[in-house]
Amino acid sequence: MASGIDTSRSGGIGYQPALDGVRALAVSAVLLFHGGVSGFSGGYLGVSVFFTLSGYLITSLLVTEHDTVGRVDLGAFYGRRLKRLLPASVACLLAVSVFAAVTDVFDGVADLRREVIGCVLQVANWVALAGEGSYQDLLAQVGGTASPLEHFWSLAIEEQFYWVWPPAMAWLCRRSSGTDRIRAVGVITAIALIAAPVIAQTWGSDAAYWATPARIGEILVGAFLALLLHGKVVPSRWAVAAPSALVLLAAAVVLFPSSSGPAYEGALPLVALCSGLLLVGLQADSAMRHALSWRPLVWLGKVSYGVYLFHWPIYVLLDEARTSLDGVALLGVRLAVTMIVASASYYALELPVRHADRLRPNQTFLGAIAATALVAVVALVVVPSALGDYYVADAADAEAAAIAPLDGTLAPLNPAASNVDPPVPTVSPNPGPGVTAAAAPATTIPTTPASSAPTTANSAVTTTPTTTPPPTLPPTPTPSRPVRILVIGDSTAKAFGAGVVVWAAEHPELAQAEIFPAPGCGFVMDGARDIDGNPEVPVGCINWVEEKVYPLIDTVQPDVVAVMVTSWDVIDQQWDGSEYLTPLDAPYAERIERDYAALVDGLVAHGAGSVALLRQPLPDVYWIEDDVRPDGDPVLREVIFDTYDRIADARAHVEVIALDEYFTHAGLDADKTARPDGVHVSPEIGTSIAAQFLGDQLLRVALGLPVA
Repeated sequence: MASGIDTSRSGGIGYQPALDGVRALAVSAVLLFHGGVSGFSGGYLGVSVFFTLSGYLITSLLVTEHDTVGRVDLGAFYGRRLKRLLPASVACLLAVSVFAAVTDVFDGVADLRREVIGCVLQVANWVALAGEGSYQDLLAQVGGTASPLEHFWSLAIEEQFYWVWPPAMAWLCRRSSGTDRIRAVGVITAIALIAAPVIAQTWGSDAAYWATPARIGEILVGAFLALLLHGKVVPSRWAVAAPSALVLLAAAVVLFPSSSGPAYEGALPLVALCSGLLLVGLQADSAMRHALSWRPLVWLGKVSYGVYLFHWPIYVLLDEARTSLDGVALLGVRLAVTMIVASASYYALELPVRHADRLRPNQTFLGAIAATALVAVVALVVVPSALGDYYVADAADAEAAAIAPLDGTLAPLNPAASNVDPPVPTVSPNPGPGVTAAAAPATTIPTTPASSAPTTANSAVTTTPTTTPPPTLPPTPTPSRPVRILVIGDSTAKAFGAGVVVWAAEHPELAQAEIFPAPGCGFVMDGARDIDGNPEVPVGCINWVEEKVYPLIDTVQPDVVAVMVTSWDVIDQQWDGSEYLTPLDAPYAERIERDYAALVDGLVAHGAGSVALLRQPLPDVYWIEDDVRPDGDPVLREVIFDTYDRIADARAHVEVIALDEYFTHAGLDADKTARPDGVHVSPEIGTSIAAQFLGDQLLRVALGLPVA
């Protein structure tokens, strides 16, 4: 982490090897957490320990320098920081950029180009907050690839602290005495600690984890302790604080959930207080201080910045599919490669640059500017436009298709008096690769056969499938007013819904359509998913239907709500800490039935005219052969589909749309152009499906007519 300060060369505080031992433990917790090791669900708390240690060391250096020479040389400080942090960071970003340019490994990252630029500009945490994902998504990637740069958010927070805190401390040291400094920083620290839970409650769990104001208190705890302990000898009786704090931190690492709980509710300041207690205890001579000064731990602490920096891209690259390994073997390979790369970076790059005393400050700053510009240019020139959310509806189409605000009571939805057949649906005039623009009856969607699947999403091979189409139905009459369609569900609902939106924009006399997606969320509530052996409760999905969907239904009053979730309601889950269950287990199947029945009843109760349950096509995530993926098991999906049928049979206002069967008849199941990531349809295919099948089926559900 960025707190790797070489105190032996900075002319300030004396070197404390035990603090390198603390770094080693902290980075180890992160490595094991990201490796999915059981018992380390809270291993991400190692980052909090780094924050507090960083604040302690930085502030100790600044106040010691001021009290020794009468001033803080900010130019020298920033020169040391740049030489310490930038070389390895630039090397990592350039390596990821070049790797993304010459391979397709990172093609599924939402916006790698933007992330690289955000990382080099030291605002990665704000870039993450501006996106649609969350920190929890790191361990729950189904429709996309985990970004190799997700972990830069913590480095960004520390670097933002570095830009603000040294000038503030230099000013404070000039204007106040030691006691006044302590009081001032104590007040600032207290405010920051209180702000963390306030931010969590006001702006949510992602802000609680990523936002600088929510995390700065953890760094300031270390800064406050540095001022409090400056020039003092810690009594030996305080030595007991170190093992006590370490036990508390270890318990938190074991007990904190990885994607919910205290860390996402503003409780991280409590972790910082434990870290601070550890630092205080290590100032007194003790067996614990000697244990943490063990040479292997000290070495790992010295290279911890590079270990943290390089480990996550390596973990993303060396996954189960590419290595054919899992469990301990996979973790061992990842750790070995991480240590090799981090050691090479430390000895061949970081140390030579850090110890290049002939580099004058102006040369260091010019070099830093040049390196930053180089990374930004490389990102813009060579990093491809990744797949990411390639299936999002165009903003102009979304505006054109938007459901009109209610103005009084909706007119009854009936076939128009003239009963004129609607225009034959067609694909977009410029449908793009893989789709032929032509008026066509349902189920004649042109596509690429599996045998000639292209290697990129831009291939333009089109053929007509030879499979038998599903039965046709009488033409759908024109509705008396545009049908109000709302699509809800996960990211696959978002992808298919984008096609419905485009279709509605092209046929405003037939429909108005909007999407309310909750990527990563399902409709089976309250379970903890099995993600790499860890029970993950997606924070953003808790009660999302009751809190977000039902109020929207009250406002929009749609004629039909299309419901679709691909993976989240079939993966293994546990409830109340029990063993993991699959949909083949009776308690899980009963929850599916209960929650989906409650969903459709709730939608209708809040004003939806009808509900369409969409049978989802079978996913093949990034076309990886993996027999253990539950979301790709057709047997488990039949549990969901059987539930759909029972719910629809018992309710006049619910219909099941066999989207999966249409998908198969259209020859799209193994078409890599149609689903570049194996899960989400491309905009062209989604639009064509809506124009030739799904849009018409949703009209029929709204009008109370039979569906295919």
